[in-house]
Amino acid sequence: PDPDPDPDPDPMQAAVIAHYSFDADFTDSSASGNDLSISAGSPNVTATAGEWKFGGGAVDFTCTTGDAEHLALDTAIDLAAGDAWSVSFWGRRRSGTEKTTGMVLGDLSKNDFIWIPDVGGAVSGGGLRFRNNTGASSDFGGIDDDHEYHHWVVIADGNGNITVYRDDVFVGTKSATTTFGVTNVGHAYSATKQSYNGQIDELYIFDGAIDAATVHSLFTTNQVPEPSTLALTALGLLRLATRRRRTR
Repeated sequence: PDPDPDPDPDPMQAAVIAHYSFDADFTDSSASGNDLSISAGSPNVTATAGEWKFGGGAVDFTCTTGDAEHLALDTAIDLAAGDAWSVSFWGRRRSGTEKTTGMVLGDLSKNDFIWIPDVGGAVSGGGLRFRNNTGASSDFGGIDDDHEYHHWVVIADGNGNITVYRDDVFVGTKSATTTFGVTNVGHAYSATKQSYNGQIDELYIFDGAIDAATVHSLFTTNQVPEPSTLALTALGLLRLATRRRRTR
């Protein structure tokens, strides 16, 4: 046994607990196997040029006042206030759609969600709203929608903060209770007209707070980077030096 165990564990990289590429269907390509299925309407995978960002396909939702197309997870994901987590996705709201449409995902039973409405859709100046399962909202506003694809990342650090990036640019950080559940994609609130109208591509859910380098990699290449060899080497040297100091 190690007579001088290191009390500091290696830093853990956030793991993907769900990934929906929407290239051909609604399956989860992560180890969780938490597939999506049609819950309402007839959402489909579109391969039309301009309607997907990576891989050749994206899910397309149509939202009308009488129909809120959406998908359901096989198994709900529940994230507690002390859990670090991240959600990354590409979204393109359909041109001419109602300003309030844009519910990306959340828990229909508790009304917690991530929502990207346009100007006039409750978030001042347009942008993103995160609502936790107690009904408290955190708005990241002042972003008018041009109905083109944009990359959004929402990060909970597990210490009462929520951070948002858009197109690899830091939008802001707010204090928030970050309890969050996911049962559905494309609809996450009782108001039908707030459901998604357009396309969502490359939806990731992580069990930790991803860093800026991972945000950049997802934005530029849609890849989750491996831990840096240089960083691991530096960590090993630091731990070795620490052990040597302790034995003197």
